[in-house]
Formats: sequence, structure tokens, C-alpha cells
Amino acid sequence: MLQLADVLQAARTQVKAARIAPEDLPPTAAAAYAVARQQAPQPAAWKIGGANPWSRQVFENAEVFFGPLAASEVAIETETLSLAGLHAPLAEPEIMLELGGDPAADMPFSQMGLGFEIPASVLPEALKGKLAGQMADRAGAGALWISAVRPFEAEKFQAQFAASFRRNNEPAGEGGSANIIGGPLGAAQEFLQLARSYGMPLKEGQWVATGGLCPAIPAVAGDRLECSAMGMRVTLHLA
Repeated sequence: MLQLADVLQAARTQVKAARIAPEDLPPTAAAAYAVARQQAPQPAAWKIGGANPWSRQVFENAEVFFGPLAASEVAIETETLSLAGLHAPLAEPEIMLELGGDPAADMPFSQMGLGFEIPASVLPEALKGKLAGQMADRAGAGALWISAVRPFEAEKFQAQFAASFRRNNEPAGEGGSANIIGGPLGAAQEFLQLARSYGMPLKEGQWVATGGLCPAIPAVAGDRLECSAMGMRVTLHLA
């Protein structure tokens, strides 16, 4: 019997698409999330998928899905981020929220920031649109870069806000909170509810990437990415 977690991990290590077929995908969401957990048993962060209208057209999901990221996949306040070892990486700007001392609270966040989520799915092209595949593949986990870290302010999320995304001083996308169903905070709260229902290990210090403010673009070593949103501005050099 194919051990899907091992196959996905091996594909990431080898920086190539996994050799799996539709029949290899887990039959339920719970089984798919169990596969994801095997690959990152001690999450340092979580990424949310399926929060954008364009994503839901592909995955036909009624709620967000999510994936755990290991500590080695998370970078905070660095000037550069290496793409080495990432398969077909993309980049999208996102608001990040950090879990505080009581992850079970209704509003458990202690800090927030702006950064870039780097999806790097190892699903074969034919399975990228399969929801069970996305769940098992940790929502296409690759890397997470967080900057502009500051105390969490819930009132900042009460109104919609715009986001500007640039690559090498050229426009890469315009968007904002309206591109996320329920907004970044709503998506994060939906994630928390789902994560608790599946028994996920939510802990203080974990970051939650809340969904793309703008559509993702290919991530290329040497690029300089910039994003402005919610009064924050960040710059990242990809290596």
C-alpha cells in the first residue's frame, strides 16, 4: 500500500512532482489532514487555502482548507528567502496572524504582520485541482515569509483594505481584503474552527497565513517582491 505522506515528502526532497494517481488520494478530509500532519507533526505555522473566489472555482470547496508548515519552512523579518529545494514555487502577499497565549480563545491572536506565502505543491498537474490532494499536500506548502510584525489590532480588520503587489519595481497585482472570502480575519477564524474540529495542535507562537490578497505569481530567484497593505510595506529578495 502506498504511504502517501512518505511519497509527498520524498517528492519535496527530490524537488519534483509526486508520482501518485487519483486512487492514491485519501477518501475523507480527516484522512487527508492526517497525511498532512504526518509530514509536519510539530507545526510552526499554518497556511489557508481555498479562501479566494478563484480558488473555489477550481477546488469547489465550501470552506477553507489548510496545511501545517514546519519551522524550517518559516522565516521572520529576514531580507532574503531562498527558493532552493522548492518545486515550482509561487508567491502571493498575505496577512499573517500569530497565535497568543490562549489558542482556544475566540480571538487568540497576539501579533500580525505582512509577508509572502510561497506555495510549492508537489501534486502532479492532473491532481492539483483535487481537494483531497490539496489537503494531503499541506495546501501546497512551500515557505512562509513574515515581516512588519506588530501587535494584533482587531479594529484594523473592520473595514476592507487595498493591497499593492510589485515585482522588480513593476506591478504584479492589485487586490486586497475583498479577495478573501470573509476577509483575512474571517478566514483565520474559520480555519481555527476547522483546525479544532480535526484535533490539530494549535499552540502559542504559531503563525496563520490568511489567504492571498492578490493572485499568486511564479517565484523566481533574483526577484525583488514588494507589498503594501493595511499601512504596512514589506520588501523581500528571493534567492
